[in-house]
Amino acid sequence: MSVKNSFTIMSDIIAPPGAPVPGQSEIFGTEIMTEMQKKALLDKATKPGRKITYYNGHQRAIESFKPQDVLVHDWVSECVEAASTMQQMMKDAKKKDFVEFDLIRDLIVEHYGARVGGTRGGAELETLDSLRKVQITIVDQKNVAPAIIAAEALVREVMDDLMDGASAGLRQIVDQAFVRNQLTGQMSTSRILRLVTLDINHPKWPAAQRALRDAIKNVAPRRYMRFYTRETPREAWQLIDLNYSSLEV
Repeated sequence: MSVKNSFTIMSDIIAPPGAPVPGQSEIFGTEIMTEMQKKALLDKATKPGRKITYYNGHQRAIESFKPQDVLVHDWVSECVEAASTMQQMMKDAKKKDFVEFDLIRDLIVEHYGARVGGTRGGAELETLDSLRKVQITIVDQKNVAPAIIAAEALVREVMDDLMDGASAGLRQIVDQAFVRNQLTGQMSTSRILRLVTLDINHPKWPAAQRALRDAIKNVAPRRYMRFYTRETPREAWQLIDLNYSSLEV
């Protein structure tokens, strides 16, 4: 079978014409492959009769757009679609892993009377060769309730009464406690709890402390699963980073 026929079979079965497929780089070389990829992208961006949905919801013929805008449109669409697919795959894998962990934990308890992990459900499980490890941690989640508005007003009243009696450091702690995250709009529970621990000499401060505590609500604990690997048992564990943005390529 000739190289040309082999490529035709691979292209027809595995990928659209012009798209890269496994083995083509070895057959044609990287430079030729790059030109083939460019041609495939341009062919798609200038395909006659193709229509694209515009931001106003109406479909427009591809000829009404600049080719460079269509190239960007296609690339962004494919990247986001691939990312959405990848996210769903990770969600499915995470759900499957936790279900199987719970099953294994229950089986070990039922058949061997042994407990896996700590009393709160966390665990560190290793392979027999001590080269792979799964760590499961339980983190208590806390949210700031709407009652924080009344609590903040009471704290500000105390600060105003103190006037010169409140140091710049104390005022800074108070101000930082009520700053909202620009992305989530939430206040930091740790900063508010730190504010509760302060010893302020004011008759209304105990009431302010109670109001702050009441504004912090516990929600359902959240489980996290992390994966580690190493080459030898003597080496330090290396986290398998699943954050797409931080991956080295």
